[in-house]
Amino acid sequence: MRDAVRAKTNRRSVAGMPAELMDLDLRHLHLRIGEGILAARPALIATVLGSCVSVTFHHPSTETGGIFHAMLPTVLGAADGARTPCKYVDAAIETLLGQFARRGIAANDLVVKLFGGAFTMNPEEKQRLRCIVDVGGRNVEVARATLQRFGIEPQSEHILGDRGRKLFFHSGTGEVWVRLLRRTEPPLPSALVCRDDLT
Repeated sequence: MRDAVRAKTNRRSVAGMPAELMDLDLRHLHLRIGEGILAARPALIATVLGSCVSVTFHHPSTETGGIFHAMLPTVLGAADGARTPCKYVDAAIETLLGQFARRGIAANDLVVKLFGGAFTMNPEEKQRLRCIVDVGGRNVEVARATLQRFGIEPQSEHILGDRGRKLFFHSGTGEVWVRLLRRTEPPLPSALVCRDDLT
């Protein structure tokens, strides 16, 4: 994980931001596919999910929050797994929990929420392809299994379905705002890094 971008975005430029977030004096960070971030200072972190999955982690007493945006279920057999752990659901969860552990924060002290995993294929192809390739469903399945392996039960979930989601995560409070997307809204560009924001 590397240092996060610290520049604030123009609040009015963050499309779809809930009105109650407009006046918050927070850094605004944008999380892309394959990225993860641990924020020790409160930030408002936005991301857009289709079949990808995000898990948010929040430690109430230190106001530390973490989130990732993973596109594939498992790092097993992946040549780039060590270099891009937040691209994979299982490795991303392990990476973020490891970052919390290095700060003395145990997994069972975190409030965890699970998002994403939509099946966003063309409606005509949906029934034919779901049994062959439901990456979103598999992402959710692996996220739940990996969290369970660490003794974590998500406090809440906003998952599956057939529409993408835009998330806004307040890392200082653990609150998450979700907006379902229209099918015409474009996906985000890809990036494959993890970020660690400690200051």
